[in-house]
Amino acid sequence: MGNQKQIWTAEEEETLLAGVAKHSPGKWKNILEDPDFAPHLPRRSNIDLKDKWRNLSVSTSGQG
Repeated sequence: MGNQKQIWTAEEEETLLAGVAKHSPGKWKNILEDPDFAPHLPRRSNIDLKDKWRNLSVSTSGQG
């Protein structure tokens, strides 16, 4: 069963990209704790951010 997947909004994706630009990839906890980004990612975990970043990276690199 597990948790139901939440569809990412455009605002959440933009927030993730801005968070990675500020903190660098892999600093998911820092992004979630940053007051600039936390209000826009209330339903997301560090695992959600990691997985979404991986998916965005694969899709923009033209692989997959």
